[in-house]
Amino acid sequence: MGTIDTYQQSRQQLFDAEGIQPASKIVATDGPVKNVHYLELGAGKPLILIHGGGSHSSEWFNILKGLSAHFHLFVVDRPGCGLTDPIDYQGVPFRESAIAFVRSFMDAVGLEKAYFMGQSLGGYFSICFALQYPERVEKLLLIGAPAGMNLWIPYILRLLGTEGLNRLLVKTIAKPSVQNLKNVHKMLLVADPNKVPDLYYQHTFHGQLLPGYEKGFLSLLENVLTLKGWRKELYIGDQLQGLSMPVKFIWGDKDAYENPESGLQKAKAIKDYEFKVIAEAGHCPWLDQPKQCTEAIMAMLI
Repeated sequence: MGTIDTYQQSRQQLFDAEGIQPASKIVATDGPVKNVHYLELGAGKPLILIHGGGSHSSEWFNILKGLSAHFHLFVVDRPGCGLTDPIDYQGVPFRESAIAFVRSFMDAVGLEKAYFMGQSLGGYFSICFALQYPERVEKLLLIGAPAGMNLWIPYILRLLGTEGLNRLLVKTIAKPSVQNLKNVHKMLLVADPNKVPDLYYQHTFHGQLLPGYEKGFLSLLENVLTLKGWRKELYIGDQLQGLSMPVKFIWGDKDAYENPESGLQKAKAIKDYEFKVIAEAGHCPWLDQPKQCTEAIMAMLI
């Protein structure tokens, strides 16, 4: 069985356990990559979910059922992630590419306007798109500290963003494995990695083995990071006042990328904002507290 088949099989097991059956679709776009994969389910107003970092659309697995009762979900794989086409970010103008990706996806699936929910790097994609195309964003929800709002970045990611050294790391101590994934989640993503089911770790591990994943993730980090942290030219923490639509924040109290107090101070620059902190939750707060996050999302978006 090939890596794509194994990935799809493990995804189905994860979805079966959650009692959901999203449609898995691929659409051709005119964006940074041609073929974009997304999961579609639910009915109601369109809500686009954009995942973070080196993740994939399945990371939302434990809140999709609740959200699909109220929204028509478009759960996208970013370039180089999941089943979307691979990408090499070397030399790519990152912000422009992020905006073009979102715009081309919306055009391809026929969405003139939508609600957005972005996590971490997906938050960066969403903010940059909303700043350029405010007329296409109904409401914007940022769950977990959005990338680009803070120049400080955890040290391990700065090392993985260093060309040459990162290739050595992924062949040795950072080699893809279920145990390493659990370690990364404990260090960077969740408050309690034991709350996350093994099926999720196994599926995400298979996602790291997909063709083009390693090159896409490492070249992305090389593009946006230096050894000092987030590249200053990509910083958006001082541009939030330009967001004209309602902007909602859901932030874990144990977010490893930026604490909620600092995030709140920046959020106050937005005219119409709401900020909620989830207790005992990390950078991916729904993995720690799915019920609380689902209720907060509903309260903020409906």
